[in-house]
Amino acid sequence: MPHQNLPHLERTGSHTRLIVDGKPFLCIGGELHNSSASNRDYMSPIWEKLAKAGINTVIAPVSWEQVEPVEGELDFSIVDSLVEDARSTGVRLVMIWFGAFKNAFSTYAPGWVRADRERFPRADRGAKPLKTPFSYPGSMPRPSLSVFSRDLFEADRAAYVALLKHVATIDPDHTVIMVQVENEVGLLGAGRDHSLLGEAAWNAPVPEKLIAAVYQAPESFDQEFVEALGLSPDSSKSWADCFGDDNPVAEETFMAWGFASFVGGLAAAGKEVLPLPAYANAWIGPQRGQELPGQYPSGGPTAGMVPVWRAAAPAIDFLAPDIYVPNAEEVMRQYASDSNPLFIPEARFRAGDAFLAIGGFGGLGYNVFGVEEGREGNQFSAACSIITSLTPEIVDAQRDDRIFGFALDPDQESLSTSVAGTDITVRNSRKLLEGMLLDAGVRVPPAPELLEETVAATHGPTPGDARPFGMVLAINPTEFIVVGQGAQVDFHKAGCDVELDSVRELTATGSGLKEGRFLNGDERLEILSDKHITAVRVRILVNAEIQP
Repeated sequence: MPHQNLPHLERTGSHTRLIVDGKPFLCIGGELHNSSASNRDYMSPIWEKLAKAGINTVIAPVSWEQVEPVEGELDFSIVDSLVEDARSTGVRLVMIWFGAFKNAFSTYAPGWVRADRERFPRADRGAKPLKTPFSYPGSMPRPSLSVFSRDLFEADRAAYVALLKHVATIDPDHTVIMVQVENEVGLLGAGRDHSLLGEAAWNAPVPEKLIAAVYQAPESFDQEFVEALGLSPDSSKSWADCFGDDNPVAEETFMAWGFASFVGGLAAAGKEVLPLPAYANAWIGPQRGQELPGQYPSGGPTAGMVPVWRAAAPAIDFLAPDIYVPNAEEVMRQYASDSNPLFIPEARFRAGDAFLAIGGFGGLGYNVFGVEEGREGNQFSAACSIITSLTPEIVDAQRDDRIFGFALDPDQESLSTSVAGTDITVRNSRKLLEGMLLDAGVRVPPAPELLEETVAATHGPTPGDARPFGMVLAINPTEFIVVGQGAQVDFHKAGCDVELDSVRELTATGSGLKEGRFLNGDERLEILSDKHITAVRVRILVNAEIQP
């Protein structure tokens, strides 16, 4: 059993929460760019900036190549500085292990690993490899080690376990609260690895644990795979016997078992020395332009491969999607389940999606990528400040299903749901106000352009989130906290006459939300401002309707 004061996941019914220092914790912040954390001097001004950003979590990589440049010679000085500087900044760390696999390649494996192709064989994409994303004619090759190499697993595991032993020694205050094992694993360029090791695994029996998992819950797996498998729990047929050649679903499942076994094996070994929550993140697929496994990383923890990963890697606590696609809500819905709490380790600066993940899907956290590029005082920082201030209320509301998160599409006028027995409708307040004032002969001026969320961003500017978004928490049957931007909120109960009793402004502080003005008159025309993120406490009067 883990130490009492160690960060851990706590489950109550279908709800999972992260506990840090004995209290619920939502990871609200962002991931550093891949190379930022590799140098303390480079990070020094960044920590100062992050201290003002309203965040409570930084996700930072630690690379195998940096901590073990020579086999058996470990240097954790960069880890020491990361932990010290995060602690002094007042944020928690989620540490990423950039080991044998990062974004489906092996560029973070040490040179002594990549140089020894006999001991650490490469993956083979076959005679007709697929075109891979972010490649171009004449580019230098990027190494992909074979996930089926036992020597690679043992070398990676030794370094990863040594890292966690070191963290356990230097971090008694638990600045490090979780670990991401590897990064966006999978194979690009082919559905499966055709190396000698890969072919040997393909011609070996389908793992008994996988067959048992399919046999116990066939509806959880891809039905094409289940039908092609057609095995009883004691079958000894090989992958090749069952699926032959050119079966994309079988090849992706085969690679998923290989990668999940590798990553799960590291996680299990690490937990023996420091049992922090551990997760694996996903380059999602299929997606537009990446329809086939191999065009996206084959074998990674994509939504379709979640049951394979759950069976192969029980030491992985949850699987987390990296979201850069526009249909963020659809991806969240694919990953959020009773057995897999939603956590977003990488995403765009999009404040509405943070409220959607936390309020709509019971998420453990939402983190933007390239957090150090955030503009001071940006929209995302305001969202972070409010969400972290409301953490106790949010987490209890998640557990009790008393919370509703929303982000309306640009052409969506309203959205309705029920929270704690009260029907709630959120509306696009600008469209609503335009219609009401136009009836009175007043034309509303165009909405001002939102400022960019980032400054000098590596991949170009990111505009502010112009959607109506936010969340509604029911404190009790007649009291609600409403947070967000650009939305009007109406409350209804069947058979009752419901009106606003009071609306009280709330301001985020370091110790929670502080009450401000009583809002009435013109300020009630839009409960949530369309100019910036706001929070209010709403009380309603509920009376039985008088029948004529």
